[in-house]
Amino acid sequence: MYNAHDTIFAISSPTSDKRVIIRISGPDTLSACRNLLDSEIGFDTKRSVYECKIKIDSDLELEGLLYFFPSPHSYTGDDVAEIHVYTNPSVSKAILEKLLELGLRTAEPGEFTSRAYLNGRMDLAQAEAVNEIIVSSNQYQLSAAENLLSGKLSQTTEEIRTSIMDCMSRLEAGLDFSGEDIEFISKDEAIEKLTQIKNMLEELLAGSIQYESVIELPSVGIAGAPNAGKSTLINKLLGSERSIVSNERKTTRDILTGQLELEHSNCVVFDCAGLIVEPDNILDELAQESAIEALRNSAIVIFCVDISKDDWAEDLEIRKLINAKHILPVVTKCDLAENNNIPALLNKLQNMFKNDFLQVCANTNLGIKELLDRIDKQLCSQNLKPEGPLALVSRHKKAVTDAIKNISEAIEELNLDNDEVCAMSLRAAYREISQIEQHNLDDQILNQIFSKFCIGK
Repeated sequence: MYNAHDTIFAISSPTSDKRVIIRISGPDTLSACRNLLDSEIGFDTKRSVYECKIKIDSDLELEGLLYFFPSPHSYTGDDVAEIHVYTNPSVSKAILEKLLELGLRTAEPGEFTSRAYLNGRMDLAQAEAVNEIIVSSNQYQLSAAENLLSGKLSQTTEEIRTSIMDCMSRLEAGLDFSGEDIEFISKDEAIEKLTQIKNMLEELLAGSIQYESVIELPSVGIAGAPNAGKSTLINKLLGSERSIVSNERKTTRDILTGQLELEHSNCVVFDCAGLIVEPDNILDELAQESAIEALRNSAIVIFCVDISKDDWAEDLEIRKLINAKHILPVVTKCDLAENNNIPALLNKLQNMFKNDFLQVCANTNLGIKELLDRIDKQLCSQNLKPEGPLALVSRHKKAVTDAIKNISEAIEELNLDNDEVCAMSLRAAYREISQIEQHNLDDQILNQIFSKFCIGK
């Protein structure tokens, strides 16, 4: 396990950003900042932002901003500083080397969030959510992760745990005074309360935890040039008018998502802004960056080409922008092309793109079933399973399922007047629910959880 007394640092901004954020946390945070930055800064013991100069060596200084968050009200619970600077990878590396010279240590994956958990700044379910927010590739996954981060799951399980403890303590008190004419809770009242607890657990399993499981669903993106038929295709796949359909180019700017249930798998399918070889303005550029990043994180990308077009040079350049694990090329708008000319057009496309294309037409249902089958088959072949921190979601499900089983057994034993056995089942249910957010997990489990984080988080 990490040494919590070390002062650690790491770059916590995306590698694609021009602005570099270097995060520092630990007991020597202030002294490290004083050595790295100009000496004119008078650090306060409250949250502050400072304009500063970063001293790399005698010949190199950079202007930047320092954000200081004192303990215990920082992200990690220790002193935290963030240095924000606009620079390049070479200079960033020089800053990190300077911090090493000052005696700081490079953070391990997930170490900042691990400290937040160990210092009581968040529970384990919320720590898990941090990583899911980082790696989410669509709005469904992001919403599920944000729901987990908000602590909703922990709040609900705490309420259930308290109810179990109340019922269990009253039953056990009755056992302690069994020789006296004292009844702390009647049999009917206990059964009613336990039934309510069981219903709460079943609702949690059917609602919240199934909602969190959307985190585990793979993404399928629909990409192509503007007006390539992407919006019409996603509406057909989802069976609803989820995306706006228009003959105008650039109708779709945001990433639109929906959940798709297939024969052997489920996924989140999304339609993003049409890709452009040279964006015209900042809005197009931002929409394109968002689209390319979402596609990069997708399990499958359906690449759409309008077969009725006269020229596919733009589509060929757009195809080069897509870097995905698996691509399914399709030709759209087959109903707009001359039927007797489609084989020749397909042959020309396949020679240009060096790929076979599936013919689809949302208006006539041509190729839709085959496309769904291919998506399903490809998702199954990728054997997409949650790993590392995603196993926490499965752990939650197992804990709730086992607790439901124990509560059901407790009710049965109460009906048989076996109060002692009932109390044992309630204790087992209490332990299961407590595991969701327990604070005494061993180091091996914690290492497994946080090792799946990226460095700097």
